[in-house]
Amino acid sequence: MNTKQAEVAINDLSEWLVDSEILDKPPVAVECTGDFEKDGLVYYILKYRKKRLGKWYIGVCGGFEGDSEVHCGHIFSGGEDLYEEENAQELAWHMAEFIKGYLEREAFQSVAQDAFKENLEYISQTEVDAEKIDAQFVRNETRFCLPIGTADIPSGRVVVADPLCYMAGSEVTAPVLKREIPAGSYPVEVAICRSEMVGIRMCTARLKIKPTKAVSYELAEPTHETAAYQASDGDVTGFPVDAGMMCFCDAEGAKDYENFIMNWHKENPDGNHYDDYFAAFFAESEKELPAYQRDGGDFIEWKNPDNGQRIVMISSGMGDGFYQCFWGIDDSGEICELICPMVDPELFDA
Repeated sequence: MNTKQAEVAINDLSEWLVDSEILDKPPVAVECTGDFEKDGLVYYILKYRKKRLGKWYIGVCGGFEGDSEVHCGHIFSGGEDLYEEENAQELAWHMAEFIKGYLEREAFQSVAQDAFKENLEYISQTEVDAEKIDAQFVRNETRFCLPIGTADIPSGRVVVADPLCYMAGSEVTAPVLKREIPAGSYPVEVAICRSEMVGIRMCTARLKIKPTKAVSYELAEPTHETAAYQASDGDVTGFPVDAGMMCFCDAEGAKDYENFIMNWHKENPDGNHYDDYFAAFFAESEKELPAYQRDGGDFIEWKNPDNGQRIVMISSGMGDGFYQCFWGIDDSGEICELICPMVDPELFDA
């Protein structure tokens, strides 16, 4: 047993018992009764008394690496577990395992919260780096990309919106982009990340207009009449999401889609158009490509039964929020794609 480490363990457990409000004042006595090794670190088994002639309770402190007198902060006592010589080491080992797991989860959640906050800033930015976007569509151990459908844009006017909430309902908020593209049908791709922190997430959705590569991006502005918000100093770009979903759609097709949803609800007055209709399409998509989607599915190509137009719907990254979209410009100065960045995979790779 390392005497100096044991003294540190005794002192730190005493302080921890008060700081964690297990005790309202330091224990009257603390003794070290042994040590053990776990995951290459040394832990000390401690017993303490709350009162001078009271019972002994068990605690643990560690882990120390080598002869270091600084431990990694694994200190714990339930405040109710009595010290019993015959099972002290086993109980202390489980305490060390518990506090190690608890602190790791706390640290993980703190890092995750910071990453989520940074991602909110990422989706609200009005400039994006072409190389960073391009890297999302290059496969590696944590990133994937694949075509997920075709969007019909016969009017040349594009809508990017939340199809489940804001493209149909009493208050339609489906911005029509100011710039137009040649009428046609365009493939939709999605860059996907898979990480321990957030699992599978859709990172960037891309409507590919030309096969050329984007060398820069410019903010896709909405028409004044369809902007999500109209302010005195200019129209706000981007679109709101309240149902965890975005889509690429034709402007006229968006009106037809709204009519379809309204008629569906007339026929299903107590129904939910996601749970009772679209969920089956997403489930089928997940069944076909389970390696790239979460349970329930993350993307579909849906064909409107009324006019045959295809709309591509995609889970919106981290869910609800306010997202921006950008026109990709190739080296000849022409529009080659339209993207919607939803998750910065670099925030979650680690």
